[in-house]
Amino acid sequence: MTNPYKDFADRVQALYVEHDKIVEIHEHLDALPTSQRSRHTFILGGGGVGKSQMAKNYLKKYPGYTYVDEEDNEIDILPVIYVETPHPFTWKELYFSILESLGCSRINGTVGDLKERVLYLLRLQQVKIIFFDEIHNILTSTAVSNKAAMEHLKHISNKTNVSMVLLGTPAALELRNLDDQYKSRYRLKYLKRFESCDDEFCDFLNSVEKQIAPIYPFGLGNRNTGIPDLLHYQSKGKVGFLIPIIQEAYKIRGVFKEDFNDFEKTRITISDLDRAYRIIVGDEDSEED
Repeated sequence: MTNPYKDFADRVQALYVEHDKIVEIHEHLDALPTSQRSRHTFILGGGGVGKSQMAKNYLKKYPGYTYVDEEDNEIDILPVIYVETPHPFTWKELYFSILESLGCSRINGTVGDLKERVLYLLRLQQVKIIFFDEIHNILTSTAVSNKAAMEHLKHISNKTNVSMVLLGTPAALELRNLDDQYKSRYRLKYLKRFESCDDEFCDFLNSVEKQIAPIYPFGLGNRNTGIPDLLHYQSKGKVGFLIPIIQEAYKIRGVFKEDFNDFEKTRITISDLDRAYRIIVGDEDSEED
């Protein structure tokens, strides 16, 4: 027998809504892998716009599975993997990060040994797309030049036909601009915040409320309530702040407690959102990226 209170709490906890730009980017990613030649893209945006969450939710659409070959060897097939670009950026840390995403523990060896292991596993596990998040970390490396890092990524893709998706702040555009060849090989997409509290932002809020499916609707996207303007001000239109603020407001109301059993407690107020904002974002406004 299902517990409606726990189901509600789970919906809030797992809250994630794909707005039109996310859908567009996912469709763009679907078109990257080809059997003839790997294609790549940069996805840039300021902090908090939802780049990492977008990538992680794309992974959920293409989950891995285990394949048993003719010799009864179990092989984990991973169509898409997510890699955090190491900081500080070095060759070894790069390969360790890729190995971790492939489900492999750190191994001893030279950079060459690690590279060969990575290339072997990428082919064996049939990886089609690699997300490299925080790719702007390359820019701060003192051990590897920007051009050498980009050439190294090109080498990996050439050897495995894997498509590279490089996620980072707008500063990472410097990497793409290093060579005209990169501009032709790497497409460019931007994931931006909602610039204003307009119909698009209100439609997104309505989609959020639809996913939450509260017993007592509170007009999350209704301009007459003042809530859309408040949430846009609090989050600066960044989904990475907006969703945690809403989740924290429900936490304040006690939704995530084990003894939660009263939907009256789910009536979110302006005061709840204001308190949640101070918890998630802080007391002072930060400069826009």
